[in-house]
Amino acid sequence: MFSSRKKRIKRAVFVHTSLIILAFVILLPVIWMVLTSLKPTVETLRFPPRFMPENPSFQNYLAAWRNMRLGTYFINSLYVALMTTLVAVFFGCMGGYALARFRMKGEKLYLMFILATRMFPAVVFLIPFFIVMRNLRLIDTFSGLIVSYTVFSLPFSIWLLRGFFRNIPTELEEAARIDGCTRLRAFTKIILPLSAPGIAATAVFCFIMAWNEFMFANTLIMSDAKRMLTVALVASIDDFVVRWNELMAGGMITTVPVIVFYIFMQKYITGGLTEGSVKG
Repeated sequence: MFSSRKKRIKRAVFVHTSLIILAFVILLPVIWMVLTSLKPTVETLRFPPRFMPENPSFQNYLAAWRNMRLGTYFINSLYVALMTTLVAVFFGCMGGYALARFRMKGEKLYLMFILATRMFPAVVFLIPFFIVMRNLRLIDTFSGLIVSYTVFSLPFSIWLLRGFFRNIPTELEEAARIDGCTRLRAFTKIILPLSAPGIAATAVFCFIMAWNEFMFANTLIMSDAKRMLTVALVASIDDFVVRWNELMAGGMITTVPVIVFYIFMQKYITGGLTEGSVKG
């Protein structure tokens, strides 16, 4: 018995030590970004570099916010991300509910087609999207960017929400319809509240995807006033001088909203992704 307990302790120590090392390796770039954002310019150019800043200061954050005009780009990214989330979740609820409650010919093939759209890298669609948006006169508009982001986030939204809707017993809807509710009212008053964790998880996925995206934002947006935050960070790199401390501070400003949003919604993400995958 003692030998078995000793083996369990050794196994637990090994597993936790491995996880701590892995977490440190994964977080090392983030830690370096945070520390660099607190260093003055002299320390960022020192060789060999030092890990910890000697004179930490938050002046880089103020300089990055002022010099890179992050306030304008922050509002642009927030608007596009929120609108993409609203559109994708709305149509995801409609499509997911239809696939969960109605039977149609070729349903499995259609579901596999929806899932297959996520298997292609986004760069494959960049040129076709540019041509389509140019013909629709949506180049250099927030609407074109929102449509593009929605196209890529909608398949996952439909797939995830379909699993949630299928987990809700149909008897609840039938009871509501017997009491006089229409299908639409039963959907809004019963199905949607019960699917709140799945809707929240889907919203978080859509928001993070739209907030972090760079390639389409850099291609479809031409004017400086409509730039996204990720593009603005790259555009701040000078041809001859790179202010690494201000660039890292701008990166932290860009990252913090996503981290905060994820922390507050974490329980919905974990619960939503597991519960929504119970039924196929």
